[in-house]
Amino acid sequence: MGLALLGAVLLVVQLETTLGAGLAIFGPLLAALSVWGGDLLWLERARWTAITALSSVPLVFLGLLLKMNPSSAIVPVLAALWASGTALLLSSAVARERIRELRQRVQGWQVLLALAVLVRVPVPLAPDLFPLIGTLQTVLITLAALLWGWSIIGARVFVLGILAFSLGLAVEYLGSHTGIPFGLYSYALSPAPTVLGVPLIVPLGWFALVLSAHVLSRGNPLLTGLGVVAWDLGLEALMPQQGYWRWTDPNGLWYGAPLENYLAWFGVGALISLLYRALGPELHKRGGLDWAYKLEALFIPAGLALFGLWPAALLCGLTMNLFAWHGVLLGRVPARVGAD
Repeated sequence: MGLALLGAVLLVVQLETTLGAGLAIFGPLLAALSVWGGDLLWLERARWTAITALSSVPLVFLGLLLKMNPSSAIVPVLAALWASGTALLLSSAVARERIRELRQRVQGWQVLLALAVLVRVPVPLAPDLFPLIGTLQTVLITLAALLWGWSIIGARVFVLGILAFSLGLAVEYLGSHTGIPFGLYSYALSPAPTVLGVPLIVPLGWFALVLSAHVLSRGNPLLTGLGVVAWDLGLEALMPQQGYWRWTDPNGLWYGAPLENYLAWFGVGALISLLYRALGPELHKRGGLDWAYKLEALFIPAGLALFGLWPAALLCGLTMNLFAWHGVLLGRVPARVGAD
């Protein structure tokens, strides 16, 4: 994963785009390979090294003949390393048994949440795809939230989803047309898809991300509201830059957003949390979906830094991660990976 981070940095500074793309792609693949069967590959290290060398050396030599940048020669080596390791593991009965066990343990919502992370990979490569990637990522998190909730409270989760989506859409429509309760802003130039002029990802976020914050706060509406405000500290810097909304409020406090915006985010987030607590009291007693917020606490500050919004990256990263890990930091709550 360190290789992937190095690749992302190279892409952002535009020094070594081929090498950066190779590291960004094969870093996560090699990390997954090591988790799946790093111990088995270590036992087969001599054969692994030999196969990798035999398959990558000709490709590197060909690249040098074609005057490829020498620093990019590592890309075919990484590809050969991953391909040969995968082949060795697929030939191992122990590794195949691990896959069978994993398929039995992994739930559908976890796969969707993982996909929501993976679809972000192309952002450094193609910033213009941000609206498409942002919509796809939010839809995947929403589907993950619905599947997770279905496993706990059944069809009631769809009622909660409709209520939260509708409430979020209503306040955003009202706010963008009247300035109440968030302040003066507009969705006039926001990218599609939209619902009543509001970008689809906004009401979806009011459902899924507030639900994740609700789980993290153990059903405390006030804490949920604070977690939602921490999230919005990043959104108010990133989303206007990407053309989703435009602030015209004369009392702008943070990237054009006034104080009442954050008070309204706190209030709406707390209200939705109260709905979840009243109609789905089992939800905040289970782990799992809290990871949606924790992942956002990692990727939103990273995205802000990627687009040069460093003050927002620092403040949003600090506040979101304090909220995401406050229980662990205070020693009250163990880090949870799946449903308890």
